[in-house]
Amino acid sequence: MFWWRYLVFCLISLSTVFCGDDVETVPKITELAVVAKTFARFSEVTVNMVVENREAEGRTVMFQVQVPKSGFITGFVMTTQNKTLRGIVQEKSVADQSFNQAVDAGSSAGKISQAPSTPGRDMENFAVHLNVAAKSTARFELQYQEVIKRRLGRFQQKFHLEPNQIVQNLSVTCIVEEPQSIRIFSYSLPNQTQALESSTTGVDLKAAPKRRVVEFRPSAEQQRSYNPHTGIRGDFVISYDVDRQNDGGVVLVQDEYFVHYFSPSGLHILPKNIIFVIDISGSMSGFKIQKVREVMQVILPKLREHDYFNILLFDNSMKLWQREPQRATENNIEVARRYAEEMLVARGSTNINSALLDALDLLKDLISEEDGRGKVIVFLTDGQPTAGVTNTRQIRINVRNQNEGLASIFALGFGYGVDMAFLEALASENGGFARRIYEESDAQNQLETFYEEISSPLLVDVRIDYSPSVISISDVTQRKFPQYFQGSEIVVSGKLQEDAPVDWQAKVTAEGHTGSAPGRLEFTAIPETLLGRTDVPRDFTERYWAFQRIRELLRMELVADDPAQKSLYRGLALNMSLAYQFVTPLTSMVVTESVHARTDQFSLGGMEADHSLSKILGNHILNHPGNPPRVMVHQSSNGSEDFTRRISTSIICIVIYLIII
Repeated sequence: MFWWRYLVFCLISLSTVFCGDDVETVPKITELAVVAKTFARFSEVTVNMVVENREAEGRTVMFQVQVPKSGFITGFVMTTQNKTLRGIVQEKSVADQSFNQAVDAGSSAGKISQAPSTPGRDMENFAVHLNVAAKSTARFELQYQEVIKRRLGRFQQKFHLEPNQIVQNLSVTCIVEEPQSIRIFSYSLPNQTQALESSTTGVDLKAAPKRRVVEFRPSAEQQRSYNPHTGIRGDFVISYDVDRQNDGGVVLVQDEYFVHYFSPSGLHILPKNIIFVIDISGSMSGFKIQKVREVMQVILPKLREHDYFNILLFDNSMKLWQREPQRATENNIEVARRYAEEMLVARGSTNINSALLDALDLLKDLISEEDGRGKVIVFLTDGQPTAGVTNTRQIRINVRNQNEGLASIFALGFGYGVDMAFLEALASENGGFARRIYEESDAQNQLETFYEEISSPLLVDVRIDYSPSVISISDVTQRKFPQYFQGSEIVVSGKLQEDAPVDWQAKVTAEGHTGSAPGRLEFTAIPETLLGRTDVPRDFTERYWAFQRIRELLRMELVADDPAQKSLYRGLALNMSLAYQFVTPLTSMVVTESVHARTDQFSLGGMEADHSLSKILGNHILNHPGNPPRVMVHQSSNGSEDFTRRISTSIICIVIYLIII
């Protein structure tokens, strides 16, 4: 099993480092506490660190956190010398102005920037540099939120601990509450792969049907067992799944918003038509092409008897294993394995356009006689188009026009030379997803794990419907999905109409197989209200919806070809990021005394801004008449972009930047 290696959702890396040539002594971390509170797959993680400088002079400390790319930072608090400052999210250019203004005015300033160490996979590095005064302490608190996705039948959170010293008070606390009963739950200790299901030395686990609380509190002695001087360097991991029924899923309603989770049980795996489109251009030579050869020897035997498949190798020309897809018989699989072993040789340039169009033609030849099957193209490349059509926008247009919703395209980018933005847009608009394959020793395992995720379609042409009298159509997230795969989960969120009836239902229809015969299936789900539940976080459904909606808008901006559409989606995502105080690729978090003074009364609970396409234009939230502005943005003059001043004891301005790795 390889799933645990790659399902990274909540990786936190903490370290204390010195900046400057004159630094010799590392301040003491007296407390390091990570608390993750998860309700219905929506997790809020708080990282607290207290640093003590016992020296007779100030020392610069770096508070480093790795935040998953799937998460949004929502809060930052810093306390030093009896002063506490909190962050507010601003549009990036405005945040830069606030920061530069503080610098130009001669105020002390600090900013969160990319940390010197390499982040984990699918992570972003953040680091706050702060000078801790002599004989004093400083406390940092950072919060972020994320939606935990189900992959290969598991939800997982991973916390990377690396304090570079023995910490007297070190803890990781995970509180998981789910509306369905928790079916399985386990954890693993740093640098260990064994899945543990009960309390052990340094770990306390409490269990209830719908709740788990696990606390990892290693003693100083346990930390020294990892390294006598630097202590723990590894991952604390939790993994779980919930009970599922053969129905329309769970719909949670809170105030004006809902979240719908759909992952039915009792379904038979559908046969699939799959085309492997593999780049064999010159840049794939060596390690990469060898790993692809190896993984094809493993993947091909996993095809099921009723699957149809073909292999298309491309450089500047196309090389087909067979003229048309073949059934996955034992003999055909063996012939295909020999072909992959012999023909996967790197050479030539890269004609991506022709390769994908030819793959779609291969699938179209099967359409008339093979309905109700999964249809998948696995596209692997390590570079950029250099032959045939080389304009990536035109390639996407050509593929989209020819595909017309026929197949899901899953794009794998091998290494760092690939254009991941192009692959992400290509996959997104063709019903799939893109993933980077890291050019490291476990590359084969990465490829195998990816294949496991998309190898078992359970439903195709999934449609989730709600009555227009119930939901606000412009405020619901994606409701149509080309395929649903075993081990995953479909989640839809949205906003209810003001006068929505209480007794409504959600309906899901899809092509599938429950045991008698394949055909069109129908599922229903009855909403469950969270009103009055004291154990449910306030504004849970609203923030879940906002989180999903912003991600969707950013994806729509990436895919849009028209500049006006791109600008519209960007403006919508920006306004929602500001309204809900999420640090996204469009925003930063800034802390200044002036901003802090004006945000003491800031409250999400009072917000009523309308975020539908019809209500938001440009870069402004259109508030209803009589409502005051909900988002305070501190406008200031442009300042110098160079920051070379040394950080002093009193931090006046901190900017959190989202670093895209």
